[in-house]
Amino acid sequence: MKSLSPTMPWSRADTLPYAERPRSRTPTPTTLPRRHLRVLSFLFVCISFLGLFLFIYRQETPQAPHIAVPLPLATPSESPLPPMFGEWYERERQFPQHNPDLPYPQGREGRYLYMANHLWGLGWGNAMQEAILNAHLAYVANVSYVFHNYTWDCCSTDGYSEYSGKLIPAYIPMTAMVAGPLGGDPFSYKEHMPPAVMEEYFDDICETKTVISSEEINGQLGSASAMTILQAWVEKINSVSHNCIQVMKGSNQIFDFWLFGEATRLLDIWPSLSRSPILTEFAWSPLVVSAVETNAALIHPDIKPGLVSRTRLPGLLALHIRRGDFEEHCHLLAEYSSRWQGFNEMPEFIDRFEPPFHGGGGAKPTQEQYDEVARRCFPNVTQIVEKVRAVRASPAGRGLDRVYVLTNGKREWLDELKAALHADAKWTSVTTSRDMELNWEQKHIAQAVDMLIAERADVFVGNGFSSLTSNVVMLRMSKKFPSDTTRFW
Repeated sequence: MKSLSPTMPWSRADTLPYAERPRSRTPTPTTLPRRHLRVLSFLFVCISFLGLFLFIYRQETPQAPHIAVPLPLATPSESPLPPMFGEWYERERQFPQHNPDLPYPQGREGRYLYMANHLWGLGWGNAMQEAILNAHLAYVANVSYVFHNYTWDCCSTDGYSEYSGKLIPAYIPMTAMVAGPLGGDPFSYKEHMPPAVMEEYFDDICETKTVISSEEINGQLGSASAMTILQAWVEKINSVSHNCIQVMKGSNQIFDFWLFGEATRLLDIWPSLSRSPILTEFAWSPLVVSAVETNAALIHPDIKPGLVSRTRLPGLLALHIRRGDFEEHCHLLAEYSSRWQGFNEMPEFIDRFEPPFHGGGGAKPTQEQYDEVARRCFPNVTQIVEKVRAVRASPAGRGLDRVYVLTNGKREWLDELKAALHADAKWTSVTTSRDMELNWEQKHIAQAVDMLIAERADVFVGNGFSSLTSNVVMLRMSKKFPSDTTRFW
């Protein structure tokens, strides 16, 4: 990899005190006409209010600086093959932190942590929640996080894979999905942390590495809580003198699938995670943001360029409705007496779920028990309309006048749902994922596009069993949305 300029666009010079200004020799009038005084007073008041507004706005919406690397141009394509995101990889290579000559805590003297055991072959929701906790671990341990691709097929030789009979990218660069510290953007100036780097740079700069199997740590912890796991890994990382640490490829994930499904183990990390810049400075990629801005007319009139990632969308109700193979998945969830994803069980939420079946010895749920899980996991049109009606009647739901449906449902079924919602109540618009106009690359990050809309909705109704919903919940709670604006089927 070629070296890049050590000049970093977010570095700051020390603030120096201003020299005392010499007193002006220009005569100053002692009086002004009354009308001039009124004008000056009015201007002073306006400027004061503007300054106060900007101060409060910046306090409530902390934004980390972004990397000043040009964005890839959206290139229309009629290719039957999915995109390879080549320009996004090249953009990552141009990040200023990818320069071995930078001084400590970056460059050759920096300390790096790469989870080569990151999951693959699962949906974006699963991958995102693991990446957030891994990046938080690196932050707490005070080492540079090494971000990786969102990987569907780790063994692909041509960059393509298959899902439901269709070709899809085997890999998608992380920076096509997210921005902020998770995607290599610099931390805000109050954080003295080096930015994350790409895997390719880690391999280039680290000629030797200390490789740790996750079983070495997690194997001794049993069913420990997330915070216990985090603390054990921070202690291990701090005990390693080598600058380059890699968690062994093929070993189990540090924060595994089972942990995210158990609130009793997961939620003790929330006080630490909710204050972490990995969450507080989280942002979606420009590719995701541009998809929402392009479809503003379909979604909400308040979506404006430059504001979509920060502005709450008043009156918008977002509904996460899984279809397709999730019906079979819900059947299995009933048999396994599964609970909701851990972050969906925060105690402040209104909606709760207790598995109706606690089997054993080969017993199976009754039809009534299956139906109860299906109502919360795979609701039908009637159940959806009833829930929406109840949410709209709640204090948090007053003023809702638009609906956005995050879904993988078929168009025919969605047309039925739209008609039922319109028949039940007056809505300005009901829009679904299937209505969105997405370009060649955006079609393959559509889940992230949906998540941005749901994150900013006035009220969100999610699927408690879904990791995608769990990520939306995590982001909404980190932004201090009232807990009664997050609901579940």
